[in-house]
Amino acid sequence: MKSYLLPVMLLVAGMTVVPARAQSRPRSTDASVAEKPAVSKNPTFLFRTLSFSQEWDHLSNGHGFTSSLGYTEPLRNASMSLGISVPFATASPMTPAHGSLVLSDLALKSQWIPHVTSSHGVLLTGTLTLPTSQDDAVGTGKWSVTPSAAYARFWGPRFLLAQFVQQQVSLAGQESRARINRTDLDLYGVYSARSLQWWINGDVNLRIDEANRKQPSSATLSYGRGLKKIFGGTLNGSLQTGVGLGRDRPYDFMLTGGISLVGMHR
Repeated sequence: MKSYLLPVMLLVAGMTVVPARAQSRPRSTDASVAEKPAVSKNPTFLFRTLSFSQEWDHLSNGHGFTSSLGYTEPLRNASMSLGISVPFATASPMTPAHGSLVLSDLALKSQWIPHVTSSHGVLLTGTLTLPTSQDDAVGTGKWSVTPSAAYARFWGPRFLLAQFVQQQVSLAGQESRARINRTDLDLYGVYSARSLQWWINGDVNLRIDEANRKQPSSATLSYGRGLKKIFGGTLNGSLQTGVGLGRDRPYDFMLTGGISLVGMHR
């Protein structure tokens, strides 16, 4: 039980200290996501969001599926947010013995926007991952924390580039499982239509897995659009495809479909 105490204390401390210094300007009211769904792709706008996605990965020795249900709640005039992600996955590669989805490692996330202007912004994120998986093949068996920082540059409402850096490290958990020590460098770009009803975004992820001495990197391209105004917000849909990069690539090819309800009122 003592091994669980430290990560829980860190999460609670982050939730209480960060809001005290958060910006006061209500960012989410600067734009109507119901009228302009592409605004939801800007990392410096935090909206109430309920999402579901389904990912299919093709591997050299099989394939795997991951389903994820997420919820984000903005706080402090939308200068910060708290969220949860609940993933379900199959063993990778999928076999007849592992043909059904099982719970993977649940994640709790806190986000904070300490600085933003009309041309650029900064986003800080802290994630606590819990060893909740029902199968060792789809979980790490470790408590881990992932601090990350992002800098986004805007060229009007239609185009942005963002650079992310994050470091995931394990704190506690099963001693028999491998420790976690991963660094991610991410370049993320979004181009939106003049109407801001649809968007295209690309992402290049370079990962250094120091614990396992691997570099499982990837590149993805996705298309999304607003489907329907609902509950004061918008129902968005997206389709993403990606390829693994390098000898240690996490997959050969992937395809993800997702829907999200963004900016809905209580």
